[in-house]
Amino acid sequence: MSEHIVHTGILEDSFAIAPNLTQIPADFREVMKKHLGFARLGCVTVAGDQFSFRLLEEFRPLWPRRDDILDAKLAFVLGWVSHRACDRVMKPIWNITEIFGRGSDADPSLSPTECSVYHEGALYNLYYKDDPTFRLAIFPDQLAALPGAELFDLKLAGAYVQSAFGMNMLNIQTFPVSNGGQALIENVCVQSQKFYVDVTRYAKACGSPEAEKLRNFVTDINWYDADDPLLRLANKLRLGGSSSTAECESALAKPASGYYAQALRLSISYIISAADYVKDPGMTLNTLKERLDIGKKGPNGLSV
Repeated sequence: MSEHIVHTGILEDSFAIAPNLTQIPADFREVMKKHLGFARLGCVTVAGDQFSFRLLEEFRPLWPRRDDILDAKLAFVLGWVSHRACDRVMKPIWNITEIFGRGSDADPSLSPTECSVYHEGALYNLYYKDDPTFRLAIFPDQLAALPGAELFDLKLAGAYVQSAFGMNMLNIQTFPVSNGGQALIENVCVQSQKFYVDVTRYAKACGSPEAEKLRNFVTDINWYDADDPLLRLANKLRLGGSSSTAECESALAKPASGYYAQALRLSISYIISAADYVKDPGMTLNTLKERLDIGKKGPNGLSV
């Protein structure tokens, strides 16, 4: 999906800070430390607002008999919860199209906004530019530098992956075929197009961003304020430092400076709400939905 890097950053920072908070019970701390990978997968998966609270309702009676599979599922759902928090803060910025405009893709109506792409690029440079996983995702031409790459024809391998994706799309779709096979193929192509992302735009935002767009989308709107107490703490933990419960709770309690800090605080609050629901049999599902802002419009009346 397009909003991959920012969602991952928010999730990782949340999972670094939240286990130090008294509001997070010991078993949740264990899950967050053990299953960050599953949570990362959840935080870049769509439609979590439709399923996360339902799965938490399902998990609650099972939790006293928890096992590794349930732990991993919970981590995935916490990733979904963090994704929702990120969307609540970020999507209203991305969708100010009368100010920011949209970039050009195969179909501009399906494209991420330039604002979204530049947020991805900004966080890539702040957090991930030295991470080989992200570098190869953003700059696929660098795949040739991987050990063993000489054993493959990279263009042929890319074509194979594309065709395999297409075949799997055909296998899993259940479109009605009353109008014949051609209609089925056209429907599959439409669905596939919705997942199209022009990686070149991301590479440019990361490697050679335009100064004016960087000012408009990141700097001038105070998108990421490195002086925010919670972000200073998150960066210290990213660099291998440690923190006390008092330091984490103090940083979390301070007002957010910048959009990223707002999203991080909201993500942590959603994770605390999920923990409260699973651990407190007296908390109703409606209370959980209220605390996760399920069914509420976001700023400017957006559905987020």
